[in-house]
Amino acid sequence: MADQQTVDYRIIGIGALPRAGKDTVAELLVEAGYMAVSLGDIVREYCFVRHKDEPDPISRANTTETSNWLRTQHGADFVLKEALKRFEAERAKGGQFKGVVLHSIRAPIEVDFILAHGGDMVWIEADDEVRHQRSLVYMREGELPTTLEQFKAEEDEQWQPRPGIPTEVQMNVSYVREHATLVIRNNSNDRDAFLSEAKRVLGLT
Repeated sequence: MADQQTVDYRIIGIGALPRAGKDTVAELLVEAGYMAVSLGDIVREYCFVRHKDEPDPISRANTTETSNWLRTQHGADFVLKEALKRFEAERAKGGQFKGVVLHSIRAPIEVDFILAHGGDMVWIEADDEVRHQRSLVYMREGELPTTLEQFKAEEDEQWQPRPGIPTEVQMNVSYVREHATLVIRNNSNDRDAFLSEAKRVLGLT
């Protein structure tokens, strides 16, 4: 795996709150020759095991708890290192990529790594009400429906570090948004319009 000092490939990070369109943008970049690795999927893998006996093992509260636990137990950059390890394993098998897309970026250490290595940090902006409606339509296995108030309350823990847990291991999406180098807006349910705007911002047109 590449160390924290040097990489020989381009890194694009994608940050956003749930259901803003991270996966769609990642798919666009895969079509353009990148490999995508979801840090959120890595956390959910651990979350399914850690909360396997609960009716909603990958609820927002459980993924937040698992994310903080992983970073506390294994280091603030654990999820980042795991994502890069998976990318470099594919390259070692002969995969040819323009670079790696790391989506579901939520921690300052991940943002700092991407920017320090000359990458772009993409933020996708979408209103709470729009994202909540999408969450009800596109629920993952292990999720239960929530009210808008529950949806927003569960996300509050990701915006700023919470007391009682070391700051460096927690999610802080405010930091991610503030350090974005590119911003894509996605408040419409018009997929084609969103794809067109994403391609424009990413320079894929």
